[in-house]
Amino acid sequence: MHKGVLEIRDVMRGNAPIYFHAIMNAKGKEAEKEKTMAARITDLTNIDPTEDKYVDLNITCVLAGDSEDKILAGVPPVRVFFE
Repeated sequence: MHKGVLEIRDVMRGNAPIYFHAIMNAKGKEAEKEKTMAARITDLTNIDPTEDKYVDLNITCVLAGDSEDKILAGVPPVRVFFE
């Protein structure tokens, strides 16, 4: 079991990328990152919340401050519900 603060690296819906840490933190991608971070999850996933009750996201994480930036195994999917 891991202890510490998790830092999100990548967010996927199935095989479709929503956020890639390496790309969004590249020089020249600041505006794209800001736009992605400000967007609603329904817009990023093309979900219609009137038809769908939730979306499942696969998230990769590392331990914050880990010098190796090793992706942690066993991070469960996150289910985001819409009201």
